[in-house]
Amino acid sequence: MKHLPITILALVLLCGPLARAAQDVHIGLASNFSEPSSSSSNPYGDYFRNGVRLAIEDSKSKLVQAGVNIVLDEFDYGTTQVKVLDAAKKAAASNVIGVLGYNFSSHALLAAPIHQEAKLPMLTPSATADRIGKFGNYVHMGCFDNSFMGSTLAKIAWNRLNVKKAAIIVAADCAYCMDLARAFQSEFQAMGGKITFSKEVLESDQDFPSVIDALKKAPQASYDAILIPNQELNSARLISAILKAGIQTPFLGGDGWGDVGEEFFAVIGDANVNGYSVSHWHPELKSVRSLKFVKDFKTKFTKLPNDTAVLAYDGMLLMIEAILKAKERTRQGLEKSLSSIKTFDGVTGHARFSSGSAPLKSLTLISARGSKFTPIGQINPEAK
Repeated sequence: MKHLPITILALVLLCGPLARAAQDVHIGLASNFSEPSSSSSNPYGDYFRNGVRLAIEDSKSKLVQAGVNIVLDEFDYGTTQVKVLDAAKKAAASNVIGVLGYNFSSHALLAAPIHQEAKLPMLTPSATADRIGKFGNYVHMGCFDNSFMGSTLAKIAWNRLNVKKAAIIVAADCAYCMDLARAFQSEFQAMGGKITFSKEVLESDQDFPSVIDALKKAPQASYDAILIPNQELNSARLISAILKAGIQTPFLGGDGWGDVGEEFFAVIGDANVNGYSVSHWHPELKSVRSLKFVKDFKTKFTKLPNDTAVLAYDGMLLMIEAILKAKERTRQGLEKSLSSIKTFDGVTGHARFSSGSAPLKSLTLISARGSKFTPIGQINPEAK
């Protein structure tokens, strides 16, 4: 080829892989894009949507080289459970070959059976309920599950914070919240800890007179910390009410508290909160990938990313890797490719996948002080 005229050489190059017509690959996004949420600081899905868009932009050269054009089809389910079912059914009847989304455990648990039956791969980037990974091979988790999160939080409470007696206030209508509470309680009691107080609330509750009354009647020495394993707004409202009642005690929470704390502290104000939570990530982590992600996200969307954004970003990168490795870009082809991926490195850290379970991933310990969340460090699962 080195002796060909320049014009012919150019034609040869133009006929190469980079010049072939791009194949449209439809991927669904399932989330709340339209309604204010009572449990999250992500009311319209922008963080989720923007994390996905940034992942596609960062993968542009790979996609172009492979001749792939990703088309995003949104399936909006607002804030109601019925709409989640409708969104999953619409996705199953559409031409998408895979769906990224169902951000909360309660959403993913409803959608999973529909996806498994329709043989439509779904990847939830942020839902942590243990049962999600048990529905079948078409249902995938992109993050750790509640068993790991709850047991790790219990160990932190027992070993680092010297908590021997704990109270639990959990949202009974929240699958994630109940799951996390059970996981914490199981590990905490196995180490010798005692659950001395337990009370249920609803996610939509904004006042908690019965909880406050029960806490005041219980001797404060009967618990060393209060676990509030709920979503961000419900957790913040509970903590605010407890602090206003004059009850000063350490609080414990999971990834439902978020990692930035903007909405959390908007509710709590300048109260003297003393809290610890575990999450997937924090924007102040100093890894090279994390720093770049924060910079790029802020540049493109003029705001700092949160955990929803970074999990959507990592989830979409994982989906893109599966698309590029798939032997055929169909639902079955994507499923085989997703199931074949055993390790993945994203902004949130290294993940190891195995069938029928959530990936083993690091998590971040966060301190809630003053008016912000501060990362203390990352905790890695024991190598198996």
